[in-house]
Amino acid sequence: MRAGTDRGNVARGLPAWTERGEERKGDGAVVELAPHKVGFLGESGVITEAAFEQGAGGILRARFEEAFETGELDRPVELVVRSCWGLPSGSADAMCRGWNELADEGVLAIIGPGITDNCIAVTPLFEARGVPTINFPGTTKSRGRYGFHYQIGALYGDGPLIARAMARRDLRSVAVVRDQSPIGAEFYEAFERECEHAGIAIVRDVKCSPVAEDLGPAAQAAAQAETAALAYLGYGGVLLELSRALRTIGWDPPRFTTSAGMHFYRMDDDERRDMSGWVYVDMVDEDNDTLTRAMDTVERRTGRRPQGAVAGGMWDMATLAVLGIRNAPVLTPEGVMEGLELIQQVPSALGAAGTVMGFGPWERTALKGERYLVLREMRGTESVKYAG
Repeated sequence: MRAGTDRGNVARGLPAWTERGEERKGDGAVVELAPHKVGFLGESGVITEAAFEQGAGGILRARFEEAFETGELDRPVELVVRSCWGLPSGSADAMCRGWNELADEGVLAIIGPGITDNCIAVTPLFEARGVPTINFPGTTKSRGRYGFHYQIGALYGDGPLIARAMARRDLRSVAVVRDQSPIGAEFYEAFERECEHAGIAIVRDVKCSPVAEDLGPAAQAAAQAETAALAYLGYGGVLLELSRALRTIGWDPPRFTTSAGMHFYRMDDDERRDMSGWVYVDMVDEDNDTLTRAMDTVERRTGRRPQGAVAGGMWDMATLAVLGIRNAPVLTPEGVMEGLELIQQVPSALGAAGTVMGFGPWERTALKGERYLVLREMRGTESVKYAG
């Protein structure tokens, strides 16, 4: 029997001999316990099992396995996966079909999706069917009775953070390039409001497709405004091409972007060099011990040490699912929804040290703390803390 299993089970009122998903009856017979089913809804299309396990899957499973082995949960977690081709390149319909398939599988909770457009698309589904869904977009518009928001970036918070950074450097005029999408619109609304308060003039507002391949015209239009700074507001799919377009036209202003900059982590070295120079919103802080311990565990279990905010976010969302199940008064989606509402002051892997997560009745913002968003800078092939 694994160390800690007896104590953990007794503390939850379970038989001390309940372990590894088995229950022993008085006559010695073994009855296998059904696993806790948790869904994961991906949005990048069909991926191989190997690719999934090297990314989000390996992190989620590492946390779920730890929870079972240490007695946090009385039985294993079965991870049920659907990966669909969602927005902006795919369709909302594909995401909705994937979400419904997970609900039909009888999962207790669903993790995902993460892109604002897709989260908005599935919101009516989790509200109608009553399956708690831990999504991780920047928008607030996917929260609800069953919509629990883990913020990887914040459409309402990123823009003000970079506007204040501009003001500290006395950059009083800015050209904006933004996605023509719900993400771009929500980013812009908060950024514009903070610029007004800070005395920063938005001289030009250039919209582009979030899947555009040629950012030359947008870069030219922004450069012609002759502003002190440039801001990109959007999902981030065009950030590399925008960076290359800026280099082509020879414009090298102080430039700032939102959590779109976290795409930097998935770039190769040549792409990172092309993106060098952006100050951006991140959630990775190497001084956060919770993140270090989480990635140590993943590395020990998988042989890989993932990087970036999504890695820490997957660990945290798996933790929220574990605690929601553990706290549930009854093991149903409704019960897990109630269990999630009981989570309070749990250290988060993302954000600066001291960031915590939790929910409450009708409180659906997971991450809490004044520095759950941090500023970093792309410098060559590295991401470093921003000192400005």
